Amino acid sequence: MPLYECVACQHQKTARLRVLVCSECGRSDTYALIAETGERLASVCAADIAVSEPQRYETGDSELDTVLLGGFVRPSTSTVFGRGGTGKSRSALRWATHLGRTLLVSLEMPSDLAVYSAKSARANLSQLWVTESETDWQGEAASRNASIVVYDSFHYSQKQRVIKGSKTPLICYELSEWAKATGGIVLMICHSNKRNEVSGTTAVEHWPDYLFKFAKHGASEAKVTIPKARYCPTGSAIITI
Repeated sequence: MPLYECVACQHQKTARLRVLVCSECGRSDTYALIAETGERLASVCAADIAVSEPQRYETGDSELDTVLLGGFVRPSTSTVFGRGGTGKSRSALRWATHLGRTLLVSLEMPSDLAVYSAKSARANLSQLWVTESETDWQGEAASRNASIVVYDSFHYSQKQRVIKGSKTPLICYELSEWAKATGGIVLMICHSNKRNEVSGTTAVEHWPDYLFKFAKHGASEAKVTIPKARYCPTGSAIITI
């Protein structure tokens, strides 16, 4: 396989396709081809792969965990979307900090207001770190030993451009690669349009392992519909926000 080197930190990596995000320094589009190793990817017979029921990690919302067959799988990515005021950001932070050490990339709100919102949503603040910059969020996650990232939100990201030769936005690729490399869990917050679908490119709906659609359900509750899920059936749950 080709051998690539990051021009920013000299980290080397073999890969079938050019690496887009450096796993060491977190920078994007810095890898350059330096050699051909002569190795080839080999297919593996499915019968030779050990298969077992994946471990589930509880969100803390019991009705949602029932729909998820016990909770999230690691690694996994999620798009959480809905109208304003439906509780999507608050709930994502509560789930995330119940799961473990969390990095919030807060692009919509200043850090203090984001923390205020998280506190009012009963999130565990001792498990939460906040940054308002998306420049090196991977490095921040690594330095804080975070295993969950909440990205709030896609529509405020400067990395919405689609990767050349793909229909996937750069930030979706970064989040997916980080989850696979670390065994982490990603929750990306998105807005909805007038048809109550994910606003913007449809890739944001097709990209994740889980798709959560939020809608108001009374004064203090939300109906969470899961129209897409790779590791559990589709369904819905009522949660307190």
